[in-house]
Amino acid sequence: MEKNLSIVIVEEPCLSRNVMSKALGVWGYPCAIAEDEDAAWKAVMIAQAPVLVLADWHADFMGCDEFFWKVRATPSLQDVYLMGGIPRGAVGAIRHCMASGANDFVYRPYDLDEMRVRLHVACKVMGLDPDGFIFPD
Repeated sequence: MEKNLSIVIVEEPCLSRNVMSKALGVWGYPCAIAEDEDAAWKAVMIAQAPVLVLADWHADFMGCDEFFWKVRATPSLQDVYLMGGIPRGAVGAIRHCMASGANDFVYRPYDLDEMRVRLHVACKVMGLDPDGFIFPD
């Protein structure tokens, strides 16, 4: 069953992105993948609300902090839920990510159980009614 949340993954091609996008599909979340800043902006602008952006915080192709500030400065995007993908052990990255307007962060490489919990919480924060249990039998 498709969930009422559009997800935009902003990350260059890699195994973790492929695993995440496949898991999101299995869990019923429609997602778009953006591999550069222009594609990310277009994907966010055309995605059907509600929208969650999962962005690789250390992507080489864009300044994630500037992208998050741009989203936060756009009145029509105030309800977008921003989540930064932070490399484990990156000193100061969590603080920087959150100061740039993120609602949450998740460690990379992604742990699918952690991501599923964070998506469940994001849905609740956004006023959506997530389906039943986080980990259905």
